[in-house]
Amino acid sequence: MHVVVCIKQVPDPQAPAGSFYVDEATNEPRWSPPAQDQISTFDLHAIEAAAQLRQAHGGRVTVVSLGDAEVEVGLRRALAGGCDAALRLDGPAGSSADRSETARWLAAAIARLAPVDLVLCGRLAADWDMGHVPAMLGELLGMAVVTPVVGLEYDGACFRARRLTDEGQEVLEVDLPAVLAVSNELNEPGYPTMRAVLQAQKVPVTTWTARDLGLDEPADRAAARLLRLLPRDLTRECEFIEADTPEDAGLLLADCLRAQGLLAAGAKGG
Repeated sequence: MHVVVCIKQVPDPQAPAGSFYVDEATNEPRWSPPAQDQISTFDLHAIEAAAQLRQAHGGRVTVVSLGDAEVEVGLRRALAGGCDAALRLDGPAGSSADRSETARWLAAAIARLAPVDLVLCGRLAADWDMGHVPAMLGELLGMAVVTPVVGLEYDGACFRARRLTDEGQEVLEVDLPAVLAVSNELNEPGYPTMRAVLQAQKVPVTTWTARDLGLDEPADRAAARLLRLLPRDLTRECEFIEADTPEDAGLLLADCLRAQGLLAAGAKGG
């Protein structure tokens, strides 16, 4: 079985909000320490799922990511986590590439890696939080798509994927090849050993360009364009209500809320 895992490198979503800002000249998000690049949260679960499948059923796992040379850090982390080969697609990334362009590059790479039995992705990326790419991949590759997957069984012939729905959960039998977008409920990603980390540094990372994939230039192909990126307003205002008794403080608070239109004019504090 040949499993391809698609990953994305994102800034740490747990970093303080003050670490992030917008570069107005390029209309791109930027961040500073303590925020650091790391593999998107759900992608870690996709890597773990691929490693478990390879351990149980054999085969090989190829990890793929789109971006500049910096994404090799994440690719080597995936190699240490159980992937066999790493592929970097030297194409557009960040806000300059919309999801359809990302899916186009990944689909072209997966087609060239054929035969591919299974494509694993995270259910969504931790930066833009959209989850469009797995469905687009399935459409471009002509594969069935299941998302978000919270349980997975394989009997050697087909997968039984348990997915979340608005009403609860459902179990689907999925014929290969297929695209599965996994959620964090599926497994608990393991920590690579020091030996695995050191061995991953010795594995060459293959790089493919648009020419390698037979892709034309991305200009004017984007299905969506980011017109303007605005930073989140982090300013906060706090007004303390001081009074001699709790009752008086409550009345003063009611007057303050009423003055700001947050309390109906006839309402009384209770």
